Amino acid sequence: MGDLQSNVVCTGCSLLCDDIVVELENGKIKTTHHVCARGYGRYYQIAFKYRLLSPLKRINGKQQEISYEDAIQETIDLLKKAKNPFFYGWASTTSEAQQKGIQLAQKFKAGIDCATNSTTGIVLQQLNAKNIQIPQLEDIKDNADLLLFWGCNPTASHIRLLSKFALLPRGANTDRGIEDRVAISVDIRKTDMTKFSEEILQIEPGEDKALLEALIQIIQGKSLTEDIIANIPRKTIYNVANIIKEANFGVLFFGNGYAKTQENMDTLLRFFETVNQKGIKIGAVPLDGGYNAVGFNLNLKKHVNLELNADFQSSPPTQTPNFLIESLKQDKIDLLVVVGADPISNLPFHVCKLFAKIPIICIDYQQTPTTKVSHIVIPTTIPGVESAGTAYRLDYKPITLKKILEPPEGIYSDEEILNALLEQS
Repeated sequence: MGDLQSNVVCTGCSLLCDDIVVELENGKIKTTHHVCARGYGRYYQIAFKYRLLSPLKRINGKQQEISYEDAIQETIDLLKKAKNPFFYGWASTTSEAQQKGIQLAQKFKAGIDCATNSTTGIVLQQLNAKNIQIPQLEDIKDNADLLLFWGCNPTASHIRLLSKFALLPRGANTDRGIEDRVAISVDIRKTDMTKFSEEILQIEPGEDKALLEALIQIIQGKSLTEDIIANIPRKTIYNVANIIKEANFGVLFFGNGYAKTQENMDTLLRFFETVNQKGIKIGAVPLDGGYNAVGFNLNLKKHVNLELNADFQSSPPTQTPNFLIESLKQDKIDLLVVVGADPISNLPFHVCKLFAKIPIICIDYQQTPTTKVSHIVIPTTIPGVESAGTAYRLDYKPITLKKILEPPEGIYSDEEILNALLEQS
């Protein structure tokens, strides 16, 4: 048997599972235990064929290998020449790297925004403003008897949520596990999550608001007159509303799709206001993408008292909705630095076309469509495997990431790269 590393933290998603066991042999990962499919991919990316192992620079239209020192200097030169630089990404970096990034944006009077702010960031800001509880995962495990999954499928996005915290495990006041809990799914299609659900509400696309308003109406003691709302029979809606009213402690998990419109968010906030007025204890947990999206918002709040993004060309710095996209549309960016994100894959095509106008510097550990179009690419370590740091779980709990392997020669962490840019510029 090789060297066993226990209590390793997985950065496959924002659950940050801290019970991973990794067996090492001859400085390589031999096998892993307790990881889900997403986690498995994270640990084996160290030998991934698309792993970046050398800095790159676009010369005469083609990316060519350059030294790490040259990549740092080229980046500094571009930052100094830029009038409107912009730093973007951050949801999949450590908190230490995020802090360096904020300092760097401040130094160059740049804009800075997180890749998940158009969804999760705005949601968390509005929930916090209304004092809506975001319960600890351990509290959910011990006490939650109602689990409402709205527009999300954790069996694909946060795979161990059900087995570790939300549905199957036995807790202090849920000692029979799944038998002590009721799961309800609201979605436009049947998913693996619906297989675990007592009630499945398959709605028409765009009908979230109508269904949630109907539930609010019943909880307020009012009657429904329509036989079918959002493709759901009135009897089913009443049944779900009664389950909500009878819950000792419920949790509403929802995905990024639900939070896309402010209209949906306004209805969600009214739902929480209604259940609170009726003495029904229900918490909210948005299921975000990046493993440390929460960390960026906390670090920005601590550093400049802003929660979503910051424009350091203003004094004091200001915050703008959809900051990156609006800045691109108005041609306000002449250099984009991407850290731990892949905007080319995740943003709409009409937005991605705007990237063609500006040079991109990408700091990442793997090839992506964004690295493919970048002017400078600087490879990094894989956090929680080849470098240590801190990340914040989706319920705001700080988690320490351990280093269990040495990185390839000449490969540095996000924090080290950003610190070099700070100190040498």
